[in-house]
Amino acid sequence: MHRPQNRTAALLAAFGCALAYLPAGRALAAVCAALPLSAAGQSFALHCAAAPLEELVFRGAVQGLLQPLGPRAAVCVQAALFAVQHGGAAGIAYALVLGVLLGPIRQRTGRVWPGWVLHTVNNLLVFAAG
Repeated sequence: MHRPQNRTAALLAAFGCALAYLPAGRALAAVCAALPLSAAGQSFALHCAAAPLEELVFRGAVQGLLQPLGPRAAVCVQAALFAVQHGGAAGIAYALVLGVLLGPIRQRTGRVWPGWVLHTVNNLLVFAAG
């Protein structure tokens, strides 16, 4: 079993990483908004670019930092942190489910790219649905 201070350090590091994503996500949105594209094109660019970044941050860094809590707790906490940065009740609920589904994939494979692909496909489907 991991010592309590290791779990506390893991939680603090994971929360810090998730908080650091917020300005990065806003900067990415600003860059996409400045692209010489239609609003739909800008949204498409954002959703295609955000998925890999979110996978690297939440399933890569955050879930990796949370491993001292155990695999299930790491998946659940990263999913909650991923969800709350999506704003609005519907977005939070949807992102929570997505985080809970993608977290075990990262846990089993030890890789971020399978979730990256699935997350991108998900975002493309949501984008196409309007």
